[in-house]
Amino acid sequence: MPTCHHYHRIHPRLRGVKLGSKLPKTAARGARAEGQFPAGTLSPAQILTAYGFKQNQFAGLTSVTKLGIGSLGGGVVQADIDNAVAAWGMLAPKLTVRTVGGATNDPTADTDANVENSLDIVPTMAFAYWFLTGQAADITICFGPNASNGMTLVTQDLVAAGVEVASWSWGSAADQWDPTERAALAAAFQAGVQAGVTFCAASGDNSIDDGTSSPSADYPASDPCVWGVGGTNLQIAADGSRASESAWGDGNPGDEGGGGGFDPTVAEPPFQQGIVPSGQGRGVPDSAANADPNSGWQMSANGQWTVVGGTSAASPFTAALIAVAKAIAKLPASAGLLTPAIYAARATACNDITTGSNGDPAAVGWDPATGLGSPNAAAFIAALTGATPPAQQPAPPAPAPTPAPAPPISAPAPTQPAPPPVPAPPHVSARKACLLASQGIVQNYPTDGSTPALADVQGWASDGLASGWPTTSATTSTKP
Repeated sequence: MPTCHHYHRIHPRLRGVKLGSKLPKTAARGARAEGQFPAGTLSPAQILTAYGFKQNQFAGLTSVTKLGIGSLGGGVVQADIDNAVAAWGMLAPKLTVRTVGGATNDPTADTDANVENSLDIVPTMAFAYWFLTGQAADITICFGPNASNGMTLVTQDLVAAGVEVASWSWGSAADQWDPTERAALAAAFQAGVQAGVTFCAASGDNSIDDGTSSPSADYPASDPCVWGVGGTNLQIAADGSRASESAWGDGNPGDEGGGGGFDPTVAEPPFQQGIVPSGQGRGVPDSAANADPNSGWQMSANGQWTVVGGTSAASPFTAALIAVAKAIAKLPASAGLLTPAIYAARATACNDITTGSNGDPAAVGWDPATGLGSPNAAAFIAALTGATPPAQQPAPPAPAPTPAPAPPISAPAPTQPAPPPVPAPPHVSARKACLLASQGIVQNYPTDGSTPALADVQGWASDGLASGWPTTSATTSTKP
């Protein structure tokens, strides 16, 4: 395993600056007062609101999805959790700490990695889950060594601990991995998916070159059993709504920006066929979320308030949304690979990003800058609540030799993953439709037991959102 990197970026104005342990105010646009958050940066609540979510939108759930975080350094800083609870009124997460491979939970060893850990735990994962459900997030963080097989050990341990959605904010360029170690990690992801775990991973913070001298996807984001998450710059309107959103990056392939691109050592997964340009392998990312430090996440790190961006924020944030969907739908234990569902519902589930560039310009449809786009509120959740997971998962890929003109290396030839069937469209019963209607996911469905309008019923049935309803002019007097 190469030395892996965490993917967070401190706001450029705050690198080396401390704003104090009390929540600062947001500076007026253009202001540069000390002790204030830079203009344009956002609180977690502002980010969720901009994406169309409402506080307690999914309150009343009877189950809590277990979330997981993989880490290769530092430790948990309790002051960051305490600061967030005091400032935002959120419930503190139920946090379980595990260690493998001789690693320790040591916040004095690597304060930069502490920032990563707090970013993963507090503003993205714990806050988002609490904001949407009113429940304290149940989070397990596992620390492993940033050395041979460290990520594999952590991934296996998270699965053994019973997490249902896990996020990795660490990785390295796909072609930098030892083939044997990468194959072992791929096998761990595959086993986890088959056990019902959904994995997310940051796509990197060095644009499409991913810290190398040529375009490269980041691994594990490029694994076919992992939901790769890229980065955007999010701007909000005066009313808190999403004003605009663009790919994070300045257009130069080697500068700061969301990672993305293609991994030619991984066969194009079936869920990307016909959507992602063919013949180049697995496309990354699958989706994206706010990650530019200039529109970054206001948070406490090492006990001091600051602003942090990076795809390390986008990945655990996306994992929290997936966890909410799993809690709503009570998906079966086999529901690990959920990327096919979001690709099938991409037209409504994601905000298509068409501006900005990470060295590869954002465009209509999927692109290597932002994937399918950012979460589109309840439609994003709805795309996952009724998803039928594929019966067969992709086989772990084997990296290919380094492309010419570099000398070939003795690596196994690419393995074509066994294509899983395309998932069936979501179907819910009338009873479930009532529940989803009360949460704002299905529009116009009466929640008082009365009969819905025929036009609405026909629309839901033709869209595959309500099983058993007639699509003709048949009576709607009896609910299925």
